[in-house]
Amino acid sequence: MSYYQGIADYYDLLMDGGYYNYELLATAICSAIGQRKRILELGIGTGQMAQALLKVDSTYDFVGIDFSPAMIEIAKKRLSNSIPIIECDVAEMNLNRRFDAAISSGGTWVIIQSSNELLLGTHLFNQENDFRGLQNVANHLDRGGLLLLSVHPPHEDRDLDLTNGIIYSQRIGKYNGGSDHFFLEKTYSFHKQESLLAEETLTLGFYRDTVFLKMLADVGFNPLGMTNAEKFFVFEKVA
Repeated sequence: MSYYQGIADYYDLLMDGGYYNYELLATAICSAIGQRKRILELGIGTGQMAQALLKVDSTYDFVGIDFSPAMIEIAKKRLSNSIPIIECDVAEMNLNRRFDAAISSGGTWVIIQSSNELLLGTHLFNQENDFRGLQNVANHLDRGGLLLLSVHPPHEDRDLDLTNGIIYSQRIGKYNGGSDHFFLEKTYSFHKQESLLAEETLTLGFYRDTVFLKMLADVGFNPLGMTNAEKFFVFEKVA
C-alpha cells in the first residue's frame, strides 16, 4: 500500500496552513539537542520540519526517512534535494551510519498527552514492528544520543479552513484492541464546497506507559522528560 499517495499535496497544504508551528518546534528541538549535529528525522513527511531546522542551523548533518513515496517527492522539491531522503520503513531501517539525535515530529511515533496519562502513538501496525523500529533507532544512535518524540493532545474530530476555500476535516473512529495496546482509525479528508478532493483512512496504534516505557528501556533508552513548553518528550540512549 502506498500511504498518503492520494492526499500528499493536500496534506502538504494542511501542514503549511497552520496545523503545526514549525518555527516553534524547531526552536524546541535545537534547545534540546544542544551541540548535537547529526540528525535523523523519522517520518520526514513533506519536509517542513527539516526545512525549519535547517533555517535555524544550516550545519546540521541531516537525513530523513519516510515510507511514503508521495511525501518524499514533495520533501525533495521543498528542500531542493539538499539532504538525503530515503524511502524505508523504520522497522527495516539500515542506513550504515550513526546519528546524535533522532526526531519524530508527528512522524513514526508521537507522545499523546491527556490529563492523566501519556500514550505512545504509532504509525506501525503491531508491537513486533514497533519494537524492531525502536531497536533500529537505538542502533543508529551513539551512546548519549537523543530520541525526541513530539507531544500532542488526544485525537479528536477537527475542521480547519485552508487556502482557496479548501476545508480539512479529520474524523476519529472508535478505539479497539486491548487495554494496554489499542488502535483507532483516523480519516483525513479535504473538501471544497460540496466536492470531496481527497480522503484517506489510516489505522493508528497506541501503547500505555506501562508498555512503551519498557519497550524503550529494553532497547537502551532512558526517559529524560519533557522539553520546555512540553513540545517533545526526550529519551537518551544509555546502553
